[in-house]
Amino acid sequence: MAGRPTAGLGQILVAVAGFVLVLIWFALRMLHLYEEVINDAQPKSVAWLGEAGAAVFVVAWLWSLATSLSVLREARANERRSAKPPVLLLALGMVLLAAGAPAETRRFVIDDEEYVEKVTEASARLLQDGKLKSLDSLRGQVRVEGFPLKPIPLAHQKLDAPELCDRLRQSTLAVGSYYKCPDCGEWHFNSSAGFVVGEGGVICTCCHVVQAEDEGVKESYLIAADDAGRFFPVQSVLAADAESDTCFVKINAPGLKPLPLRTGARAGERVYCLSHPGGYFFMFTPGMVARVNRKRNEVLDEHGHTNGLLTRPILFLNVTAEFAPGSSGAPIVDEAGNVVAQVASIADAGEPPAGNTNAPPSPSVPVRFCTASEEILRLTRPHTLAAHGPADSNAPPARPRLHSPH
Repeated sequence: MAGRPTAGLGQILVAVAGFVLVLIWFALRMLHLYEEVINDAQPKSVAWLGEAGAAVFVVAWLWSLATSLSVLREARANERRSAKPPVLLLALGMVLLAAGAPAETRRFVIDDEEYVEKVTEASARLLQDGKLKSLDSLRGQVRVEGFPLKPIPLAHQKLDAPELCDRLRQSTLAVGSYYKCPDCGEWHFNSSAGFVVGEGGVICTCCHVVQAEDEGVKESYLIAADDAGRFFPVQSVLAADAESDTCFVKINAPGLKPLPLRTGARAGERVYCLSHPGGYFFMFTPGMVARVNRKRNEVLDEHGHTNGLLTRPILFLNVTAEFAPGSSGAPIVDEAGNVVAQVASIADAGEPPAGNTNAPPSPSVPVRFCTASEEILRLTRPHTLAAHGPADSNAPPARPRLHSPH
């Protein structure tokens, strides 16, 4: 009777009518039997009433059977008509599921020689087009000055190491000099590192990346390159603090993704470094914060010479994440990708052989110094840079001797 309420109601009424007729026949038949037995009455036949009731009941049953068969045929027909849509929906669902599933991550493979060749060729084109700024002109912009950088919100979700490496590559650049070699007359690229710290192409790197002068080099330019092989001339120095050896430079690259700066790193925290040690580009190394310390460095003039003065106490992190010369300016990040420090220098923790102070320390144990994010953030507050100046000191240079991983 499903879907046919009128037919169902009619069938019920007919069946009830037949049943009532049968009951009436049964009641009359019992009454007549009683009269025949008690009063010796003549028998009266009411069989037609029972037969009529039975006939009406059979009609109701046959009507119900016909209706049921009709509903069954219609249901099967509907099932055949609706067979395709579920298949199509299933296929569509499988397509959507496949599209929503995470695709296999592309593995990043670097060819160092090819990368340097591309940077050199791109730099030559930029130089020919007059788009490069000389390092001499950029060195003239290195002065105690701040830049009001828009803060980037901290990241809070920890990433797996491969995902963190991919994230850092989006924001870490090879920053170095494109120079004409005084020995061979050819042009070369000498790479350090830097990372995107602000929107619009604000890059953080070490001051000595800009200030360092190679003996005999008369013509050199500063250029930045990312992992995708895009090349950007460094246009200006936005802010610099030579004491903490950090600075902001500007490139024309508004689409690059900045890394947030996080203060308060503690000894024992897990950290990572992405850098270019010795020209091995985009090297990812893990480690931890070994200690947090303050240290006074020797003040260097614009030519890299000492003048007997010491800097203010600079906040450093010593880390066990490996880096080497070529890593200067690289980010040291926590597990969420927040920058806690910047690669600055390496010290040899050892003693030279007795009687030969010019010999290298033995054993040579590298102690890696990184400028803490607190010092980098000072670049965003100009008044704090001018608040401290170098202190007078006649003390000899501190040991162990530091060298920059330029």
